Amino acid sequence: MSADLALTTDLRSLFRDSEARAARLRLLIEVSRDLAGAGPDRLECVLGQAARRAAMFAGYAEGAISEDAKAATEDTFLVPLESLAERGRPGVSLIFSKPANARAISAPEDAETLRLLVEMIEARLTVDLQRRKEGELLSRLERRERELEQVLSKVVGAQEMERAAISADLHDGVAQQVAALHRRLELLRLDAAPETPQAEELDALIDGARRAVADLRGIIAGLRPPALDDLGVVAALREEARRLQMVGHAVTVADGPPGRLPAWLETLLFRIGQEALNNVAKHAPGAAVSLDLALDADEGVVALTVEDAGGTRSADAGECGLPQFGLEIMRERLAAVAGRLEAGPTARGFRVRAVVPLTGA
Repeated sequence: MSADLALTTDLRSLFRDSEARAARLRLLIEVSRDLAGAGPDRLECVLGQAARRAAMFAGYAEGAISEDAKAATEDTFLVPLESLAERGRPGVSLIFSKPANARAISAPEDAETLRLLVEMIEARLTVDLQRRKEGELLSRLERRERELEQVLSKVVGAQEMERAAISADLHDGVAQQVAALHRRLELLRLDAAPETPQAEELDALIDGARRAVADLRGIIAGLRPPALDDLGVVAALREEARRLQMVGHAVTVADGPPGRLPAWLETLLFRIGQEALNNVAKHAPGAAVSLDLALDADEGVVALTVEDAGGTRSADAGECGLPQFGLEIMRERLAAVAGRLEAGPTARGFRVRAVVPLTGA
């Protein structure tokens, strides 16, 4: 009979141990699930619930997360979250108060369960801290990008104002004087005897003055084309393409992205495209040219590509046919906005690709 009683006692003990293990496991699973599924709007509430459940498991009626270690008293149990402190949030602790069961933690398994509960709460706080830091960094980055865009806009705007002032000075000064000189030479030619050395000299001077007027008008238009402000960068580049067509190039200009880009970015892209087209005119006479402006929202960049094919690249284009001076100008412009220039020969000609970060554009 005593053997049967001992067996019954052992079975009951094993059953209680099994129930206790199941209860501990259930507690860990529930707390872990709640912490993992808590969004930012419910996180504080869920953390408070987890702290109270950990306190009750440890034999206390109340539990909370506190950043005030002085709140601890003789009747409280303080658990410093040291790992959280190492990651930049010191002074945070779990505080258990109002003791209710002094023998709640009576076995090693209980102590291990409490340790795991504390680690889960601390881990969730650490994740939240990391997310907050990432959010702050993103916010600072966005603010810096906005500030950068404002600075770039001011710098580019100042440069364009200077160009506009130079354009006005040329138009009202030198261009008017050369045009007047051209008209005076034509009047002198009317009074000169035909087929004389003087007449031939005047014809040469008139031709030179005519070319000078045309060149000045081209320079004035290139300094700040009205289409850039009125219609956008693609329209302004089409005008540059038409000038190239007038000297024997076949030029194709793609439609480009819909809508307008920020003014500073359109100005920058226009200057890059203008310089690339000028390089084609100087170094690859007669080459066919394609120009494409594309917006890649996934990569957060806008890319301008100018590619020529055919033609005869001149010897002054530099090593491997690269127009070195023009490329350096483009690189300097792009470096100021963290952009990059990809340039090099192709099977049939030369390609220039300028890539500019949108920086919130």
